[in-house]
Amino acid sequence: MLSVGSAIFFFMGVIERSGYDSLHNGRLAWRGYSPVIVVSFAISIMICWFFSMYSASPYALHMGVVSLIVGVMYIGPLRGIVLLGLGIAMYFIFNNHWSWNGLLIDTGLLLFPFICLISLRFRIATLKVKRSFVASLILLSAVLSMIISLLNQNAVPMSPELWIMVVMIVLAALAAGDYCVQAIERIIEKKEIDRQMLRLSNKFITEAEKLRQIMNVSPMIITSLDEHGRITSINASALQLMKRSFPDMTAESAIGFHFTGLQKEDITPGLHEVVTLTKAAQAGQETINKLLRLGYGSFYVNIVPLRTFSEEPSGVVILSQDTTELERLRNELDHVEQLSLVGKMAASITHEIRNPMAVVRGFLQLMQEKSPPSLDHYYVIVMDELDRANSIINDFLSLAQNRVVEKQWIHLHSIIEELLPLLWADANLRGQSIVFVPGKDLPELNLNSKEIKQLILNLARNGMESMDDKGELKIETYCHGNEVTMSIQDIGPGISPDKLEKLFEPFYTTKSKGTGLGLSLCLSIVERHHGRIQVESEEGVKTTFNVIFDPSHDQVNSTENKD
Repeated sequence: MLSVGSAIFFFMGVIERSGYDSLHNGRLAWRGYSPVIVVSFAISIMICWFFSMYSASPYALHMGVVSLIVGVMYIGPLRGIVLLGLGIAMYFIFNNHWSWNGLLIDTGLLLFPFICLISLRFRIATLKVKRSFVASLILLSAVLSMIISLLNQNAVPMSPELWIMVVMIVLAALAAGDYCVQAIERIIEKKEIDRQMLRLSNKFITEAEKLRQIMNVSPMIITSLDEHGRITSINASALQLMKRSFPDMTAESAIGFHFTGLQKEDITPGLHEVVTLTKAAQAGQETINKLLRLGYGSFYVNIVPLRTFSEEPSGVVILSQDTTELERLRNELDHVEQLSLVGKMAASITHEIRNPMAVVRGFLQLMQEKSPPSLDHYYVIVMDELDRANSIINDFLSLAQNRVVEKQWIHLHSIIEELLPLLWADANLRGQSIVFVPGKDLPELNLNSKEIKQLILNLARNGMESMDDKGELKIETYCHGNEVTMSIQDIGPGISPDKLEKLFEPFYTTKSKGTGLGLSLCLSIVERHHGRIQVESEEGVKTTFNVIFDPSHDQVNSTENKD
């Protein structure tokens, strides 16, 4: 029995050592493991013939036949001829006096046609049917061996002890054959499961890599955490956001990072709010949706709890979308709508205001002609103020109507230097001072000098009005890349974030006196010059208005117009 089973030990050892490479290459196909079975059962047949020398009964079933039966069942008739030929060779090697009866029975030659016939159906049969096929062939071989031995005239008479030994050998052969079939099936089934697992594993790795690439190219910020609040996956957008608080963080170091363990003093207020919401989601709260401002933009944050099949918490996934540009576009749309309202108002009242002013100015000129020369300077002052009021009306219209203005290439410094005496005089009256820090190598800009003067006056006077006595207003120019920046900084009380958002809205003012159109007019002027305004404010410290011009924009337009 052990001699037959030795084939299984050899077969199992070779298959187990074949590794995952052989699985990947399909080595478990029928043609793949057949050579291993041939070698395994060939060794088993040789071992069986070696131990057959110690057999004491001429009626006993030869165990080499069992190995032949099982082997041919799995490898087919053609390869089975190899095992049959080996059995015949072993017969002549271990028998000095051979006989036809022994050759037919002990080698399985007589049984081989039946084995080949049944092997054609063996491969597609179930395990139960396979076991019955092998058992039937073993019993048939035992019966044939018994019949031929009894017909032999020189046969030893059957005693009860001999009958018992023959029965035990047959039962051992049945057990060995059944063990071999079940063992081979288990090994093949295990390897097939391993192959399927390997295929599924490779498929999972491929899909995971696809998912990782999709996450990285997605503009959304995606981060997943486990139940302990540690990062399990993070895409490129989320990594860039985390680097604002942790500049040295990489994709590798981010995995396992204890996100919910971050302390408030270590991160920005906006990111701390994300941490707080994440903890709430981990505590069992349903999906959380919220618009947050993280200091460097606005983000729509969606935090979704993750659960296992048994509804146990397994972590959260944080989805976030940068809505800064969307907010800016929405604010610009609101600004356009407000300007449209201003335009409608301006169109309806401008004519009614200008007509009385024209009448007043005409009569003032008539009165000046009939008045003594000593009063001329008073008339000049009054008419200058009327002209200034008319200019204010024009500015009001320019705010409402995005009209085209004439520009010329000029140095920004020359405009500022023209205004400095006026600004210094205004600052002296307030007990304040003005510092001008001109930048070096500033390029010429395509500007409308009148509108830029109005812009500077409005921003400078706003800054001076926000400061107490002995305040200092700083005007600075510098280049940053291809852009030219004019910075006007005051050391006033600063502006709160909620007021900062409404700063450029028409009619919005924090002063007791004023129309709330000054900064709206400034924004309109800057936009007509294809620039932008950035406001930086620290409450109780300072406020800085940065007016940024892009000379390359006007240079491209100038080149196109010349062409």
